[in-house]
Amino acid sequence: MRPYELMVLLKPEIEDHKATVEVLGEVVRGLGGEIAKVDIWGKRRLAYPIDKIVDGFYALYTLDMDPTQVQELDRLLKLRDDVIRHIVVRLDEK
Repeated sequence: MRPYELMVLLKPEIEDHKATVEVLGEVVRGLGGEIAKVDIWGKRRLAYPIDKIVDGFYALYTLDMDPTQVQELDRLLKLRDDVIRHIVVRLDEK
């Protein structure tokens, strides 16, 4: 298990963002990951429009996950319609 950060940008027109954040947490847990912290940044203006969307809802996950499952997590997040962008970054082990 290695530490990672997952930043997710969700579409602003979603009714319940907290429920979507929880569902994405369940995706991580389903792949054997452990979520240490979820930081919801809220709705913010994007630096540039993405597919004519100018606002987005940000959530930052701090998690531990098996390195072999990161590619599967990336694939599953790409399939979701409510996720505009995401990035998974490996953190330095302390």
